[in-house]
Amino acid sequence: MKRSGNPLFILTGSTGVLGSHILYELLWKIHAAGYQGKLVLLLRPKQGKSIDARFLDLLNPVLMPAFMQEIDLDRIRKDHVLLQDYDITTSETLDTCFKSEEGTYHLIHCAASVNLGTSAAACEEIKQTNYYGTLRLIKKLRPYIHKVSYISTAFAFRPEEWKAQNMVQYRNYYEIFKAQIEEEIPKLCDEYGLGWQILRPSIIAGRLMDAPYHVVYRFLVFYLFGAFFYRSKQAYGNMNVRIALNPNGGLNMVPVDYAAKVIVRALDSPVKDLNIVHSKYVPNTFAVPRMLEAAGWTNYEFVSQIPTDLNPVEKLYYRTAGAQLSQYLLADDYPFDMAEWKGLVPGVEAINLEGNLAGLCN
Repeated sequence: MKRSGNPLFILTGSTGVLGSHILYELLWKIHAAGYQGKLVLLLRPKQGKSIDARFLDLLNPVLMPAFMQEIDLDRIRKDHVLLQDYDITTSETLDTCFKSEEGTYHLIHCAASVNLGTSAAACEEIKQTNYYGTLRLIKKLRPYIHKVSYISTAFAFRPEEWKAQNMVQYRNYYEIFKAQIEEEIPKLCDEYGLGWQILRPSIIAGRLMDAPYHVVYRFLVFYLFGAFFYRSKQAYGNMNVRIALNPNGGLNMVPVDYAAKVIVRALDSPVKDLNIVHSKYVPNTFAVPRMLEAAGWTNYEFVSQIPTDLNPVEKLYYRTAGAQLSQYLLADDYPFDMAEWKGLVPGVEAINLEGNLAGLCN
């Protein structure tokens, strides 16, 4: 298959928070090209919903950024979007999806399990989905693609000086296998004659660039923290909870629409390796109280390590949300190389996460 002059994309993970915003940006790209090109979405039925129903959910006006109103959605759905039933953990063929197509595609692989657990079950889930699932997908699509853009995580990144000093450690299997697949993709793509790039967003927060602002339709990562206390306050709200965190550390977060814009603008660039992060960490001692305030939880204190004499709500917290998030709240900040992406989205320094944190939490 030859490479087409029109934008041709394959996207995985389009029903996720980040993946849906990559979808919106790609639909805008096709619209801006005069309705030229095609987007193939690999997704699976879930919780009784067909792939068509799950796609239509993404076009809910309440969730979509305002710029989507300028797109002829009926036209783009009919002529430029192809839905393909595909489960990354299995090995269905994709040949019939591409045999009649003209030109090779650019694969944007965003689908992943974001299980931050450290159990054997978490290891197996992450290994099968994020590691073997990624390698299997690239091998299956090899005849039909010319480039792979892999959406990793900034938390799989380790500074080169750490590697040189043999200081590299990972907190969970999610980071371990993301880092491992980052090593595999360049070798596999070079072997197949494919272009590649590794794009690493940090913690995803709600929208801050495109109205309606603050929108995020699913609890994930730092939202799990607030969700835990919101759901627990009726039963345990009178209890004090000791939250283990590093008072000198912080959370590196990026608005989901900003991350998606950087990713899509990077697709046609020569960038091979990109950390999509904010220039400033939000201090733990600022972020955590704002999240607790939004959840309506007032009884808490900060401690430097996980207590051993846990009360009932602390036992629940450190068994569930705290089991995954404490490893980040207790971590030191580390530097990211931010030079390459500064030109991709102008005005990034103007994104005020601290000033918008209350809105993002609510």
